[in-house]
This record gives sequence, C-alpha cells and structure tokens, in this order.
Amino acid sequence: ANATRGGLTCPAASGSEARTHLAFVVDTSASMRDPKTGGLWPAVIQTMEAALVSDPQLTGVQLLDGDGRFILERKGSGKDAWLPNTPETRDAIKRVLRRYDQDTVSNPVPGIYNAIRFLQDKDAPNFRMGIYVLGDEFNSTDRASVILRRVDALNPRDSNGRRAVTLSAIGFPTTIRYQFSMGNTGLRFANLMRQLTHEHGGSFVALPEL
Repeated sequence: ANATRGGLTCPAASGSEARTHLAFVVDTSASMRDPKTGGLWPAVIQTMEAALVSDPQLTGVQLLDGDGRFILERKGSGKDAWLPNTPETRDAIKRVLRRYDQDTVSNPVPGIYNAIRFLQDKDAPNFRMGIYVLGDEFNSTDRASVILRRVDALNPRDSNGRRAVTLSAIGFPTTIRYQFSMGNTGLRFANLMRQLTHEHGGSFVALPEL
C-alpha cells in the first residue's frame, strides 16, 4: 500500500466500548509539516476534527506531542488532567496546533507512554480512555518488541482480558512523498502501530494522501 499510494486499514475488534475520554499524540517533527508554511499539514488537524466529531459522547480530551509534552494545560493527573470536550476546547486545539513550533523526534512512543501514565483515572468505574496517535515515522533504535512489552506493562489486561486504554493510530504518507530521503522509518511506524493497535483494542489507518 505504501509503495503504490494506497490506503491500509486495520479495524478495531468488534464490541469495543465507547470512549469517554480521548487523548491525541501528535508527531510535530519536520516531516509532519508543510515545508512551504512550516505548519503542520492541514490533514493532521482535519483528521483530529473528524475523530472528535465521530465521538460525540466524549467528556474529556487532551493533546500531547510525540515527545510527551502536554501542548495544552494539564492541572494534574487522572481526572484533573483532562480538558472538557467543548467547542472552546476544540477551537483551542486547532489554534495551538496551527502555530505549534516545537520540533519533536519522529517517534510518538514517549507521547504514548505519558498519555497512559498521566491520564488514566483508575478510580472512575465508567471511565473509558482512548489514545489516537497521528504520525508518520518511527525513528528510534528501540525494537518494536521492547515498545510492545513496555506498553503492555503500562496498560495490562484485567481478569476479563480488558485493557483500560484503547490505542488507535493514523499514519500519514510523508514517506511516499519523500521516499528517497526518509529510509524505512515510515514502514517501521506502520508495523509498530499495526501491532500496538491490535493488542490494545484500537484500529490503524494508513492514509494514501496528505
């Protein structure tokens, strides 16, 4: 699919519970930016908007970059770390992403780690958290098996086989556009996200166009 500008979809398992809280982990490295403007590709913000519209029942949202920084305010951990899912919050997300100039390594894994560590509310019985990763590359010396074990430890299955956090990912095709200069990092991202989303109850979509 990557070589022929096609799309790839690995759907979530059927019967997944509706999310109440959704965190976005966004790779803000140079390859995720339009070189003409220096800003994130418009498709990134459009994809986030579509995800929020598709989950109208959300009560909380949050936003991290790939290095694990919270792009918007975070007052604490657990329930105190979330922002309300309101039109004002969604507008703030769009505004900050349009001007966010913090460069990150092309590796969303630290953002995934911090989202799981700081945002879970283990005391709320109806809390259902999801993570959406928006990225294009996995540029790290770590093996995928190491990442899988670490995320499994942070988000283990309970006695019923359920995980507290579902993990989904959207892959952007920058490695198609710049395939002669970016090596195999895009394929590494796709392979890692496919495995992570399968293990953690989410879906992976590789977009064919920016």
